[in-house]
Amino acid sequence: MADSEAAERKSIAPRLEQIEGARIGLFDNGKPAAEPLLDVVEERLEEAYPSVTVDRYAVDHLNRIKNDAEMDAIEAWADEELDACIGAIGDCGSCTKYLVYGIESAERSETPGVGIVDEGFALDWDTNARDFGRELRYYTMPAISEVIDRDRFREQLTVDVLDEILDELTRPPTPEERAAEDAESESETTVVAGGDR
Repeated sequence: MADSEAAERKSIAPRLEQIEGARIGLFDNGKPAAEPLLDVVEERLEEAYPSVTVDRYAVDHLNRIKNDAEMDAIEAWADEELDACIGAIGDCGSCTKYLVYGIESAERSETPGVGIVDEGFALDWDTNARDFGRELRYYTMPAISEVIDRDRFREQLTVDVLDEILDELTRPPTPEERAAEDAESESETTVVAGGDR
């Protein structure tokens, strides 16, 4: 088993202070289950937080996200349009990786993001996030990878579950996340103090 490549640690984007009034992006990584799951997320957001506005971004095909142009487009969307981003769906190694690419692109714009991942693939999320040097946040749901039934998603994605997902967008940084912020700040200070080499 190979270790993930070492990457410079980066802090996550600053978290929201509140959800009310926020512009939330829903990122679809191109899997068939992503659209119906995000439809239910949007329904729940509208029910629980009427002041929230929603904007969506979907890649045309799962495998097209791994290119600089698509990632730059996602970053620009997040930077120009959003206060936060929720992405779906990570249902296997490569699919979860492409969801990480989307959430990482949002985070690069300083837009806090969270991915919704099938509980069986959390390790895939963690491994791919480490390749970007971030401990990106996610929420796991059971057996969602091949589901396209909105009614089943409605049963699983209750208002309480939505609040847990949204907590990943508002919860202050953990000690580990703060350590990454400190390391990033220290690195930037060293570069400024040392100048170009």
